Formats: sequence, structure tokens, C-alpha cells
Amino acid sequence: MIAVDPFRRHTLPGMTEASREARKQLRVVIADDSALMRRHLKFVLSNIEGLVICGVAENGAEAVQLVRELYPDVAVLDISMPYKSGIEVLREIRQDNHSTIIIMFTADRTPQLREICFRAGANFFLDKGETAKLVEICKCLLAQ
Repeated sequence: MIAVDPFRRHTLPGMTEASREARKQLRVVIADDSALMRRHLKFVLSNIEGLVICGVAENGAEAVQLVRELYPDVAVLDISMPYKSGIEVLREIRQDNHSTIIIMFTADRTPQLREICFRAGANFFLDKGETAKLVEICKCLLAQ
């Protein structure tokens, strides 16, 4: 298995600087059972130049399927979702995909839950009130 640094932009041999610049996109999957939150995240994130929302899931099973099919750069996951929790989704993604950056975006701020997510392979853990921080993280990832 080849180790992949999720924070480094990979280039292919022979790519010109112009083609590298044209390739600068951040592909994101959003997974949340709240239609209001999905709409909010789509609105906020779609205003970031270079960010493309490639999939939206309303439950954990859909989230796993989308990540496996689309290979996004980033997955934004709620923890409380039907069929599979965000933690279950995180663990399944990490079993076969180590390069997708996982951002847990939840209303549950308990320190134990934060620790469980980080141990399972989450890159970030944000409260749903930290939308500005989510935007900041995405912009930083785009800049790399």
C-alpha cells in the first residue's frame, strides 16, 4: 500500500504549472440527517472558490456509499445519523480509504466522543456552531 499524505496536493509526472492550477479543487461529501443543516453546509461551502460538493448524504449508509464511489478529498460527517452513526461511517471509511480528510461536524461536544473520533481516524472535530472554522479548514486545504 502506498502511503498518502492527505494534506499534500499530489501531481502527476509531466503536469504543467497551468494544469496543476486548473486541478486545484477540493471535492467534498456532506453527510447529515438534518435537511436544514445539509442546505446550510451546501450554501456555505459552495461559496468557496475551488470547492466542489460532489455528494450529499442524509444517512450513514449513503455516506459510506458516496465516499467509496466518489473518493472525495473531504467528508463532513454528522455523528447522529440513521442506519449508521458518523463514527461507524468514519471507521468504515478508514478501513479502505486513508486519504479522505474526515471532519466530524456535530452538536455533541463531549470530550469522550471527541477522543473516540480521533482514535477512529478523524482529522478534525467541530461543533455545528463552528461553521466559520469549517470554512477556514477547507480554505487551508485548498491552498495546499
